[in-house]
Amino acid sequence: MKIIIVLIIIAVYVVVTRNKFNELKNAIKHEGSDIGIQIAKRTACLNDALNIVKLSYEKEIAGIEKLTVNDRLEQLAFLGQKYPELQSINGYQEALRQAMELNKDISAARELLNGNIRMYNTAITNFPGNLVASMFGYVEEKYIDEENYEENKKIDKSEVNFDQF
Repeated sequence: MKIIIVLIIIAVYVVVTRNKFNELKNAIKHEGSDIGIQIAKRTACLNDALNIVKLSYEKEIAGIEKLTVNDRLEQLAFLGQKYPELQSINGYQEALRQAMELNKDISAARELLNGNIRMYNTAITNFPGNLVASMFGYVEEKYIDEENYEENKKIDKSEVNFDQF
């Protein structure tokens, strides 16, 4: 009888622990997807701002095209200060404001994602959860951090499609 109770407790623990791992894994996927959506929105905002600037300041855009997304954002904001008439163009201001806001949101989402990755990795490596994780093939997730910095920089450089201009 005691053996049956112990087996039931172990089975319940395995099921609950596996469900926790699945929940954490799904949170990681969801947050990663959110980051992708925000990056796409930021790209659209930058494209809008670049379209507006390109109409009147084409020579200024040539240098901006080679920059990373964050540097492009800063340079477009600088152009708005350099040429005050740009500030009077409503679409330019709105696109730039949205891109800056999305930049902040992406940073916050990355922090949240790294927090969930930390929780997941801790859960699957701590005893006795590591036994359940190894039974079902759970592996550690990589953080979005300096280790991936060069790869992330490459992605940012190609986000805005200048071929359409």
